[in-house]
Amino acid sequence: MKYTWTVPIEQFEQKMNVTIASGDLPDVMWLTNKQLTDLADNDMLYDLTDVYEQYASPLAKEILQQDQKAFDTAKINDRLMAIPKTASAVDGLQILHIRTDWLEKLKLPEPKTMQDLVDIARAFVTQDPDGNNKADTIGIGFTKSFLTDNHFGAAGYFAGFHAYTQKWVKDDSGNLVYGSVQPQVREGLQLLQDMYKEGLLDQEFGVKDRAKVTESVVSGKLGMFYGGMSSPGAVIQDNATNDPNAEWKAFTIVSADEVKATPMGKVPVQLYYAVSKKSKNPEAIIKMLNFSMEGFAPDAPADTGFGISASGIPVYLYNFIGPEPAMKNLNAHRNVLKALEANDSSSLTTEEKSYYDRIVDHRSGNRAEWGQERIFGTPSSFDVIDQYVLEDNYLLDGYYGGSTPTMVEKMASLQQMEEEVFTKVIMGQSIDIFDKFVEDWNKLGGELITKEVNEWAAKQ
Repeated sequence: MKYTWTVPIEQFEQKMNVTIASGDLPDVMWLTNKQLTDLADNDMLYDLTDVYEQYASPLAKEILQQDQKAFDTAKINDRLMAIPKTASAVDGLQILHIRTDWLEKLKLPEPKTMQDLVDIARAFVTQDPDGNNKADTIGIGFTKSFLTDNHFGAAGYFAGFHAYTQKWVKDDSGNLVYGSVQPQVREGLQLLQDMYKEGLLDQEFGVKDRAKVTESVVSGKLGMFYGGMSSPGAVIQDNATNDPNAEWKAFTIVSADEVKATPMGKVPVQLYYAVSKKSKNPEAIIKMLNFSMEGFAPDAPADTGFGISASGIPVYLYNFIGPEPAMKNLNAHRNVLKALEANDSSSLTTEEKSYYDRIVDHRSGNRAEWGQERIFGTPSSFDVIDQYVLEDNYLLDGYYGGSTPTMVEKMASLQQMEEEVFTKVIMGQSIDIFDKFVEDWNKLGGELITKEVNEWAAKQ
């Protein structure tokens, strides 16, 4: 391979736009979805449909098409115009994490509804679950970055109101609208304000970063938060190590009404590998794809050369074509559970065997591996994600086209305004400032961004 140019990743999208404008395309290139759509519109890309069918190995096809929705984002008019850089949509779905030893101590049922969540938070704050005769426990923990934080964020909470902050959703007429300015968000904010006023939320959430809220978990003061699949290892493990009685469990998110709550993930494809229509060897991209997928083969040796080198260099970051299996971690969970039940790990991959060994270690009494059990074992984060997947109960962000021109110019300041307004509402300012925010958001660039997003969607 010969590189036409290289730049730091932050400058990539802009540099690629300049290359596209020049009309002098390299044989193989990385593209955002918007760039892919524009080039396909102008008949500048090689249609890879037949090349993929002919040259892609069974393993490469199996990996790329584990999530057909994600794979199909590379198709235009049912023709495969690029190879998508797939990843997992389901790994990022929101989960509710609760201290179940506190639930048991206070004789509280596991949560099924938003009202249950409020009742649990109230009991955690008022009924001294840690037994020290002090009013020092917190019901629900959020960070000051609650709109974007994956571990102590509010995305899972708002989804309980069928509201999707900072995501794009379809309205009744099928157009894409920005989730943060929808009326369902107002309802969610009102309840957060009520809970904050009653002292059920961390009263200092507006100034706390993730490290500070993690301290509340580790010190045994926080009873509940919305997080991700890795939270038991990344956030809760030190609490489990410090306190042999501490027990947490992952739950599906709860709904504020009779309609089931549905979490939303991002489309797990932010990059596409495409070929210029002028390329003399379009099959080369598929051969590179096949080679880079070999490391995911079930019988691949432990050191495939695709992971981290002996000297500690993360080689996989430098792979020109590096899709990942969408369901790798969920499948690892399923395979590990089967192996634990059968007491036989012989069918596991090297990666899966490492999870299996650590869970066995935990079950023999090593609390340092508690988090591993609560991610890949049972009860665990992946029990919850498995339920979302089996019930097909998750949505994907409606927009995945890269930054539109007005987003580049305005989105950062619009999102800053959003975080400030939402924080003020939760901490007691009139809910009416939400309505003013919606008006301002549209006026200050949101209306134009929505127009650009729907122009993109019309081409999909």
